[in-house]
Amino acid sequence: MASQPRLPIFGLILLVAGQLLPQLDFSIVNVALSAMGHTLHTSATGLVLIVALYGLSFASLIATGARLGDRYGRKRIFFIGISGFALASALCGFANGLVMMLVGRLLQGLCGALLMPQIMATIHATLTGQQHSRAVSIYTSVAGLAVALGQMLGGWLVSANIFDLSWRIAFFINIPICLLVLMAGTRLIPETRATNTPTMDFAGMGLFTLLLLCILLPVTLAEHWPPLGILLLAAIPLGRHLWRIEHVQEQQGRSPLLPPSLFRNETTRTGFIGEAVVTFLYPGYLFVTALTLQDALAFSPRQSGDSFIALGLVYFLGSLLSRYLTQRFGNYRIFASGAMTTLLGLVLTTGFIQVWHTHISIMQLSIATGIVGLGNAMMLTAAFRMALAKVAPHHAGEASSALNTIQQGCFALGTAFAGAIYALMLNHGYVAALATTFGLLALLLIGMAYYMLKVPRLYICTPDESIS
Repeated sequence: MASQPRLPIFGLILLVAGQLLPQLDFSIVNVALSAMGHTLHTSATGLVLIVALYGLSFASLIATGARLGDRYGRKRIFFIGISGFALASALCGFANGLVMMLVGRLLQGLCGALLMPQIMATIHATLTGQQHSRAVSIYTSVAGLAVALGQMLGGWLVSANIFDLSWRIAFFINIPICLLVLMAGTRLIPETRATNTPTMDFAGMGLFTLLLLCILLPVTLAEHWPPLGILLLAAIPLGRHLWRIEHVQEQQGRSPLLPPSLFRNETTRTGFIGEAVVTFLYPGYLFVTALTLQDALAFSPRQSGDSFIALGLVYFLGSLLSRYLTQRFGNYRIFASGAMTTLLGLVLTTGFIQVWHTHISIMQLSIATGIVGLGNAMMLTAAFRMALAKVAPHHAGEASSALNTIQQGCFALGTAFAGAIYALMLNHGYVAALATTFGLLALLLIGMAYYMLKVPRLYICTPDESIS
């Protein structure tokens, strides 16, 4: 019997470097939006598409990416993803117009979806015991710090204007990292496969992508209503058909993209709803705030990036604290508390900008963004625990893939929604646009807080369901 392949420490470092690429790219692009808009001669709508298409393509393929790795080899698919990400980054860096940039971002999302699932799967397949626990901790810690690192690095790179490349360096910086991972990873990252390979759900993937497009396009291009409103109406029967297809596939013993049986348990269903809400709110807040700081308050990309460092750091610390808090108070209460904390952060962000305008300091903004980071950490970790607490071990992989798919889909929709509302209200001034956008997000937060506090009274929950 062949011995289990082992992942050396330097191989883990290379996997983490690969993990950072797609995670950092959202943050880096976020602080380069204003400069990109001027160079590419595009409006706020075009900038929304640059961010949202990345999330859309990531969402549509991430579950399939995991299954391709299980079937054809995780190292092989990881390398294909890294290679494609380098080429897509070069395409974005050389973009001279919006269309070329959108194609590059679409490819970046697809390649990111290929490489990301292989990282945790490789860790699970090659490490055990203390080494496995340490590697998982590194993986989750890096994910928590990626926002702060991306904002800081992106702001510095764009402001430094290295080789007079402005925002383009934010994409070109990916290429040497990809080449390093490819060259060194050949020997340091072992190849692994799943013993039982799941089936490919191409029908589910295609329908889910169409569903997202039917919602994303009308929301993003709101000025072209009512013609595009037909797409929004088409999303209803499309969603019903997707659910029916997934149900049939599950009954046939196949591996659907979104297994309907996962959502029969109330705790799991509530966790998925919570994850969807957080990943809908979070990117929209970052997008609109970064755009306001640079376009309305004349912040440089570096100043804009520095304004979000507190958000990333507090998010990281909040994630570490969340396990203790959920064990003491329960997931439902922690999520509701996180929603109210985030609401406070939205109010402070709007209030500080309205009061101080161009005289606002990074320290003042850091108070507001830090509170948002804490609230999001509380909500996200509580929702994550609820989503997976009652999932049977043999369904853990499917649940994780479904959760990633929902997260990335809401990432794209949340950016599109916040960006569209902001752009529509901009004629009334940037403070009014910001207040309207955050006001609508606040209503969603209040609704979720009420729902989380009401759910335990509506359903009989075991102690595990409420505090696991």
